Amino acid sequence: MVPRQLGPFDKVAHFTMYAVLAGLLVTAVREQRALTKALIVTVLGVAVFGAVDEWHQRFIPGRSTEFADWVADAFGGSTGALTASLLIPRWFKRTHP
Repeated sequence: MVPRQLGPFDKVAHFTMYAVLAGLLVTAVREQRALTKALIVTVLGVAVFGAVDEWHQRFIPGRSTEFADWVADAFGGSTGALTASLLIPRWFKRTHP
């Protein structure tokens, strides 16, 4: 839930929150799956979660569903997952020689 006081920066907040979520999720999923599968599972999962989150807001008084919010969620999730997937191998090599 993003406060309305953010005005035009709410898309940045959506992007950032979902990027962090996806980065953490791809790191966790990576332990169980190959990197490509972890990325696919994470990006799809975060996009679906963002869509469900936007959909359920239509039932909350004072909230609304915005397609642009979902786009920011999905783009943030994709960016976070890709960024984490690039950093994980480097970090893992440094901590596990």
